[in-house]
Amino acid sequence: MPTNHYGANSAWQQLCVLAHNLLRSFQLDTLATPKPRCRKRTYAYVLRSMRTLRFLLVVRAGRLSRIGNRQVLRLPQNPATETLYERVVHALAA
Repeated sequence: MPTNHYGANSAWQQLCVLAHNLLRSFQLDTLATPKPRCRKRTYAYVLRSMRTLRFLLVVRAGRLSRIGNRQVLRLPQNPATETLYERVVHALAA
């Protein structure tokens, strides 16, 4: 978070740039879909925001249950989510 100190603000800006580059690189390696170019939009891929990726990949409805004295996260069976996760894992493994 920005402060009145030059060093702290510089570190904050570098962390923001690093997070942005990491997010874009992750999407280009896993989820980005090619987009036809036109005169108005010259970018080649559809890239999502961090908020969209968070809700798409991380925030999922689940239930914590205790099985054998261990906490286990159980997710509902959803074929679309399973194929999305398999696609991401396959792209990261390649």
